[in-house]
Amino acid sequence: MPAAARSVGKVVATPAARTGTTAPAIPASVARPAPAASAPFAIQSLTLGDAIGADHRISQPGNRFSASDKTLYASVASTGSSSEVSLTATWRYLEGRGHLIREVSQSIATDGPAVTTFELHNPDLWPEGHYRVDIAMDGKPAASQHFEIIKNP
Repeated sequence: MPAAARSVGKVVATPAARTGTTAPAIPASVARPAPAASAPFAIQSLTLGDAIGADHRISQPGNRFSASDKTLYASVASTGSSSEVSLTATWRYLEGRGHLIREVSQSIATDGPAVTTFELHNPDLWPEGHYRVDIAMDGKPAASQHFEIIKNP
């Protein structure tokens, strides 16, 4: 039996078996279903911790850390797809008049679930008190989490 002729975006004739006639035309769209539409990019969760795994996820989530912890992480889990989205993490110390510690942005492109990790490093002891990390998506607030730094046990 001869192979069917195929072409994307065109209507083609399929040769009939040994009769010299042509079978009715079959639209290519019938032969191939359209791909499913992807969901828009969205932030699913924000998790804080002092260690991450190979998958960039926080290995032990928490919101209370020791003053001697050198590095803190904010892990942003997202769903959906985007050809480019900018995520910004803004870390703040809230005691007294409060102040900005660090702000960092990452541009990402994804076609499904993803994890983006932000790092805050201090080679010295952290001041005790209350802190907050805010996550913005393309400049718009998307998630926020408070945390506390306590004296070393």
